[in-house]
Amino acid sequence: MRKFGLLAVLAAALAVPSIAAADTPQGTLSGAESLIGFAGYTIFPDVKDGGTSYVGAENDFSGNCDGDTGGVLINGVASTVVCAHYVAASGCCDAGRPKMRFAVQVGTKYRITRITDNTSGTADYAHVDTLVDTFDQARDCVNRGIQSSLCKIGPWHSFASGGGGFTVTP
Repeated sequence: MRKFGLLAVLAAALAVPSIAAADTPQGTLSGAESLIGFAGYTIFPDVKDGGTSYVGAENDFSGNCDGDTGGVLINGVASTVVCAHYVAASGCCDAGRPKMRFAVQVGTKYRITRITDNTSGTADYAHVDTLVDTFDQARDCVNRGIQSSLCKIGPWHSFASGGGGFTVTP
């Protein structure tokens, strides 16, 4: 009986640190960049993934955008980030580097954007030219990327950058 009690205490002690770590939102995108085709693209305030589950994973299966915050200033026009997802090791562009996918509202629709913090000193900025119609689609595109069943969007449109202005951190 004492063995089982000791095992239960040890199991609980081991589980607590992993739960506490999972409760901390992670992933921040900051900076500004000159992009060909834009006068300026500034992250303000920083884009933050408020998720506490699937932190850093390629796909966030939580089904929500709870705690996600931030904004962008595009050619002097402000937009609010409605959903964000931090990926610790991107599979695209400069594989293994961190990226942030996010959505901003444009009128009654949503633009999906991806910024990868590359080792080359330039960030890979891309967005999908086709705006998605609903928040549910935007949330699924951001959280699940190409594995999304709701996200039926066109190809990513990459823009050349002036170099090094965006930073994605855990």
